[in-house]
Amino acid sequence: MITIHQYGTKYFVFDAKDVETLRCEYRIVGALSGTLSQFPLQNTFYGLPLLLLPEQVEFIVRQGWAQLVSKDPNTLCTSPLFDDLWSKGYFITSGIKFGGDYLLYHQDPMSTHSQFVVAQHSSEQLITPLDIIQKGRLATNVKKTHVLAGTIKDAMTYYSIEWAGF
Repeated sequence: MITIHQYGTKYFVFDAKDVETLRCEYRIVGALSGTLSQFPLQNTFYGLPLLLLPEQVEFIVRQGWAQLVSKDPNTLCTSPLFDDLWSKGYFITSGIKFGGDYLLYHQDPMSTHSQFVVAQHSSEQLITPLDIIQKGRLATNVKKTHVLAGTIKDAMTYYSIEWAGF
């Protein structure tokens, strides 16, 4: 069983075998966040521990693949969007650097670039034409497709935005 440690609002995996299992067997990538003991002053390459998104932790624990070690009350909540994307076979990482909630990869992120930036929107959320232009242009500039995702009539629905650049 994989052990995930919670410190405040952050979730970490410290064991290298657990990190390998998460990546190879369950398509859970996370982000390495520790310094390398041989090169502590550089900030290009990172080592253990692995930092996980709350959605990843909730999914892993719910599947029975891991246990959460926490001194705080468990405040994880389920993410239907994360569950749906994972069930479609994607590797999923944080999309915060690209203006979204998630980045999607068809294969392991070590071997390929992400193709999609996904942002979750509720049906009550107003999306202006300027929002669509901004998201489309940003995604195009980083060679990705922006995807708006939300639930409509209990089904996850996706709309992609690509900049045509007339």
